[in-house]
Amino acid sequence: MHHPRRLSRLAATALAAAVLTGVPAAAAEAATWSVPRSASVVDASASSEQLEDALMVRINQARAAHGLRKIRNFDVCTDQLAERWGARIARTGVLEHRDQRQVIRKCDNSWAGETLVRGTGLSPETMVELWLDSPGHREILLSRRAKRAGVAITRDAQGRTIGVVNLVRHG
Repeated sequence: MHHPRRLSRLAATALAAAVLTGVPAAAAEAATWSVPRSASVVDASASSEQLEDALMVRINQARAAHGLRKIRNFDVCTDQLAERWGARIARTGVLEHRDQRQVIRKCDNSWAGETLVRGTGLSPETMVELWLDSPGHREILLSRRAKRAGVAITRDAQGRTIGVVNLVRHG
């Protein structure tokens, strides 16, 4: 079975082709896929995709516990930016937030927020706990403006886990 992230890359390629050929911007609305409602228990052998899905399930559980709507969709453009940012952090070792105006501009969003984490032994549950304990990250995870997500979990050369979550509001 194909994972939605792999299919999203195909959709992004088709979307880019549509933009180049002048297809209306409404085609960009189709460039999403659903956040899973539940995730199986993940361990150290889980793939990045399984960890990313489990992370969004945990974020949605935290949002629901605070009376907020769940994030229902991953966004292809935002997800690709999260993946690239996670790879950059892994490559350079520099853990820093990207200027969110880039995420807004490149993906036609009206709002964007980013949470980052790096460490060893980080589970999706631990990542969400760390973010909720940080006022700035908590504000992003629990923002009413957040409607879509892009998520990346990768590892650096030292074996540390790097998590990037971009929450956005499209248009």
